[in-house]
Amino acid sequence: MYSYDEKDKKYLVENLTKMGVEVMISEDNSNQEKQILQAQKMVDNGVKVLIIASINQDESAKIVELAHKENVKVIGYDRLINGCQLDYYASSNCIDYYVSTDSKKIGELQASYLTSMNPKGNYALICGSRYDNTSMRLFNGQMNVLQPFMESGDIHLVYSEFTDDWSAAQGSFHTNQILDKYPDITAIIAGSNELADGVLSTLRDRGMEGKVLVAGQDAELDNVKAIISGNQTCTILKPLKEMAEVTAEIAASIAFNKPLTMKFINQSNGKALIKSVMLESTVVNKNNIETTILTSGYYTPAQIK
Repeated sequence: MYSYDEKDKKYLVENLTKMGVEVMISEDNSNQEKQILQAQKMVDNGVKVLIIASINQDESAKIVELAHKENVKVIGYDRLINGCQLDYYASSNCIDYYVSTDSKKIGELQASYLTSMNPKGNYALICGSRYDNTSMRLFNGQMNVLQPFMESGDIHLVYSEFTDDWSAAQGSFHTNQILDKYPDITAIIAGSNELADGVLSTLRDRGMEGKVLVAGQDAELDNVKAIISGNQTCTILKPLKEMAEVTAEIAASIAFNKPLTMKFINQSNGKALIKSVMLESTVVNKNNIETTILTSGYYTPAQIK
């Protein structure tokens, strides 16, 4: 498995080890070619299952192809690998399982909370990487909530762009674009907390920190602290422990040839219907830090001070 943040990695390793699975980990530093090479090395070393947090969801089809040539199963973790981008890929090269949260619902949670704070004004969307279909699902969820406000004229969507990647630099770049044209912006919804970091940095540089509603997702520690200080409005807490438990159960069942009893739904990747488990996320705001972040054990009281 590879391409995870520290919490994902910790929870996955703990659960896989508990189930008696030998774990190999590779870090790719968001380099797609490196990820493909690492996958080939793991397959050559005899792994039975690859758990992939895809970088480029089209290019990652190459990983599935090389894995399936050696009868290695592939679990897409948090990001669905798209339908293969070239005609010569066979349908058998679609991933075997997918474990994630519902990105459309996350987008709805973000937009619902910000509109509950201020249902009028100029809104902007920094949607996330154009190479990640999660971004479009987030956008669809955000628009499900914003559309009625737009139709009534209460909200004006003045900016909506996908990014080159999920970095803070992209968040800052797009926030500068927004503020140059709309200095009276009311709210900015960012596809991730890393993008939100760039949003917050630019707002701070312009003396607008705490004056614009800002949503992100992933509940990184700095962003939770920014919510407590009033500079960020909300983030989304994903059930990483539960995601890791489900993923480990699937991987162990494959590795030890045991039947899977969990219930799956189907998610389309544009080429096939993938057996999927979609878990629920939670909006985190200044008023529910204790019942979300602390109760779940995601961070300790000492960490968020």
